[in-house]
Amino acid sequence: MKIGGDVGGTKTLLEARAGAFTLLKKRYENDDFPTFDALLAAFLDELRARHRAPVTATCLAVAGPVTDQAARLTNRPDWLLSAADLSACQHLGPTTLVNDFVAVAAGLSSLEASDTRLLQAGEAVPQGPVLALGPGTGLGVAMVDGMRVLASEGGHIGFAPFDEESTALWRVLGAPALRVTAERVVSGSGLAACYCLMAVTPGQLIEPAEVVARAGAGEALAQRAVRLFARSFGAVAGDLALVCLARGGVYLAGGITPRLPPDLFDEPFLAGFRAKAEHATLVAAMPVTAVLSEEVGLRGALHLAGHSA
Repeated sequence: MKIGGDVGGTKTLLEARAGAFTLLKKRYENDDFPTFDALLAAFLDELRARHRAPVTATCLAVAGPVTDQAARLTNRPDWLLSAADLSACQHLGPTTLVNDFVAVAAGLSSLEASDTRLLQAGEAVPQGPVLALGPGTGLGVAMVDGMRVLASEGGHIGFAPFDEESTALWRVLGAPALRVTAERVVSGSGLAACYCLMAVTPGQLIEPAEVVARAGAGEALAQRAVRLFARSFGAVAGDLALVCLARGGVYLAGGITPRLPPDLFDEPFLAGFRAKAEHATLVAAMPVTAVLSEEVGLRGALHLAGHSA
């Protein structure tokens, strides 16, 4: 059997599979465990109580840069993963670590129609570069060029304000004293910051899920916050799409994208995405698709298990 995992800043998804059959699939809240090793041990204890077959290959997608098959989670820096140590100590077979959005990109081919929502049809270029990005605890980015999946830390580019509201948000988040990255805006904490800006309570703490719930219930402040978030997400996505000339398509994944109401998200996102001055026509021709399945990264990790990435 093989194991795939999607290790994010907030949650972890793990699945053990034999052929096409799922043996065990679990979702864990990371705050419930002091280390990733403890979380993985809980999964393996349950798995091995049911199935005695050895693990033949493992791929773990992690929310952070991978160097020499080791990774420290960007938004959970006390979690350090080593492929060699995990393989030896947990008996995982050949183990590979990949960036989480490398796994998302690898999982795109598994998507069905019900897993997606088309925002912009565009005119896809066969074998053209594909961009995958999305907000969760952070902002993940990866690109596909032909058969190659390219890891990226594009979520940490600088955020460029584009109107009065986004400039006010930029100032609230620390500029000019601090560098404001795209991830600080296009992420769960960024959505919360958008709401606090609208409510004129910059220091207030609110969960991103609460902002989405209030927007869905019709609260005007929350709906304005979601629209600002969507425009900001679109602006960043459009910039990155120009960087890689994503004529093969742009896929919006991550834990937040599926939860945002389409009537508040789609058009503001596309307005930000298309606002590219002399290259507005270029980005308008790129297909844009929202990924509604949160398991695309897990599927990608399972696909990559036993393969070099």
